[in-house]
Formats: sequence, structure tokens, C-alpha cells
Amino acid sequence: SAAALLGQSLRNLEHQTLGFETEGRYIARIDPSLGNYKPEQMEPMFRQIVDHLQQIPGVRMVSPVLYAPMSGDSWNNGIRVAGQPEPGAKDDTGSGFVRVMPRFFETLGAKIVSGRPITDEDTAATRKVAVINESFAKKFFKNQDPIGQHFGPDKIKYSGNYEIVGVVRDIRYMTWGVKEPVRPMYWVPEAQTVQYDDPAYTSGEISSHYLNNIVIWAPGNPPGMEERVRKTLASIDPNLVLYSVDPYSEVVAGDFQQENMIATLTTLFGVLGLVLAAVGLYGVMAYTVQQRTSEIGLRMALGADRQSVTKMVLRGAFLQIGIGLALGIPTAIGAGKLMTNQLFGVKPWDPVMLSLAALLLGMAALLATAVPARRAAGVEPMTALRNE
Repeated sequence: SAAALLGQSLRNLEHQTLGFETEGRYIARIDPSLGNYKPEQMEPMFRQIVDHLQQIPGVRMVSPVLYAPMSGDSWNNGIRVAGQPEPGAKDDTGSGFVRVMPRFFETLGAKIVSGRPITDEDTAATRKVAVINESFAKKFFKNQDPIGQHFGPDKIKYSGNYEIVGVVRDIRYMTWGVKEPVRPMYWVPEAQTVQYDDPAYTSGEISSHYLNNIVIWAPGNPPGMEERVRKTLASIDPNLVLYSVDPYSEVVAGDFQQENMIATLTTLFGVLGLVLAAVGLYGVMAYTVQQRTSEIGLRMALGADRQSVTKMVLRGAFLQIGIGLALGIPTAIGAGKLMTNQLFGVKPWDPVMLSLAALLLGMAALLATAVPARRAAGVEPMTALRNE
């Protein structure tokens, strides 16, 4: 039952709604900070990267990003909203923060539910804009329309930094807390830089322009994608460090390695327990049949047929199985409650999973007792009585 619960939980995790598409998508992992690039060189270089990568046969869209969803990275800020008072010291004002190039949401297949995405028109000369997710809108604006509202990081004096121009459907971004609701997030353009009067904020603003991921949409998964991406980036700048190019589906699957390992180990122990139960039941029933050979022969000599003898043996076996299930099912429910924090989208007392486990045990028991039952039905009455 534990194997069934954890297996279903893993399937639920892997097939949950992430808010973006992984099919036909790739993540190229780079590190521009290792080169001798100045902050003002970043946006032109990423535009060049986009133009060149989109010329690869099969590539439809490309968008560099500070860090992609489920990539394992995280940048965070406290949020201050223009027109709202300073929050309390214990209030949770945290939000994820991501810097992107245009067409990022389109490349990921993420849906804009209100307003617009970040576009080429969002330049250094235009007003500073941001796109927020639904969780951000619910947390900081409740029943208000967030479009046109302003916010900023950490301090009230920065609360007018960004104007909200769009709301995107919640995207599962973090590789931790995957069983919790999606946290607030906001996205800002690579082309725009906010000027701060605080050196720490200025440093963070500059560092965020060194985007570490490139999301590539290539429907149909064209062959040799990594090699082509490497050659393309090397032709732009041989000093640009490229770590890997991975299919997005593999990246997401890798995020659940721990859950996969736990489910696999539990399944192995479950199979082992099932085999031990079946072997033990077979041994007990085989011994019982041997001990009752004379009784069975006498019954058959007095008119009992093979079917009634088989039923008698199976009845004894399933009496033991019934006692085991009566004790085991409540224990299984208790064990499920103990591992509640390991489950996702499945209850510790899930009736379907418990029923499947009980049914599997019953089928294994039936197979284990079939041989002794058949052997009992094949007893020759005269031979059994003569031995007696």
C-alpha cells in the first residue's frame, strides 16, 4: 500500500500543471559573468544570440532568461506597493524576481491572462514595466485590477519603480515546495535598468542582467540540438561559457529524483514483502495439505469431489489472508498518515490505492495456494488410506 501511495504521488508530481510547456523545449545553461562583459553589452549580445539561434532549422522561438522555471535557481525581493502602507515586521512580502528577454512567455507556452507580455517595445527609454503572476496579484492587490499599478523592492521609496502591464497564469518555478501553492513572481525586461541610490541594490540590479539560461522552442525535437547550439554560440563569442543543452522534460524529471528514488525503493520492498507473503503462505498450505492427506483421502473415499477439496484448501488459505488484511489495512492507513508529507495529490487512506494493494495481495495468495490446492485435489483415496 505504501508503494502504491508513493507511486501515485510521484505520477501526480510529474504530471501536475506547471503553467508552461516542456514538449519541444530546451534549456541552454550559460554563464556570461565568467566573460569580460560589461552590463551594457548584455542586452545587445542576447539579441544577437536570439537572432542566430532562431536560424537553426526547427527552432521557432528563443528567449534568454535570468533563470528558467524548475531550473533550481531563485532570486527574491520583498515587495512594496505604491499607495499602500509599510507592511508589518512579520508580514510575508516575499516574491520571486526574474529578468527576461522579449517573447519569453510565448517561448514557454505560458498564458497571459490579463494585459500584455514583455515585448521589444520595452526599451531603456520607455517606462519601467513588469509582468506578474496570478499569485502576486492575489497577494498584493486582492480584488483590485493590478494592471497599471506600481510596486518595487523592499523599501517604500522604491514602490513606484515598476508599472504592471500584464498578468501571467501561475508558473511552477521552484524545485522545492512543489506541494505548496505557487509563490508570487514578477518578470522585468533585460533592456531596462532601475537606478538606485543604494550600492547594494545597484549591485544586484547589475548582476541580474547576466542571464544564465536560454529557453529554446524547437517543436519536434530536431536531432543534434546541443551541437548546433554550441556551434552557434561559439560563432558569436568563443569565450561565452555554455554548460549544457537539455530537453526541458528531462530537466523537470530530474527535479523529482528524490521522490523517484523513494518510490522505487518502497516498490522494491513492497514486491519483496509480497513475495515473502506468497512464499510463506505456499509453505504453510503445502505443509497443511501434506498433514491432512489421510483426511482428504477419507473425504474423497466418502464421496467428496475434487472441486470441494479444492474449495476446502482455498477456504483455509483465505481465512489466513482475511485475518492478515483485517490487521494490515488499519496499519497501512496509519503508515500512510506517517508519510503524509511525502504524498502529493493522494490521501493516506486513499481507498483506490488500498484496494489495489489488497487485490494484488489476494491474487498473489491465490497463485500461492493454487499448487497445494491442486495437489490436494489430486490425492488418490486408496493410496492415502493405505498409507494411513
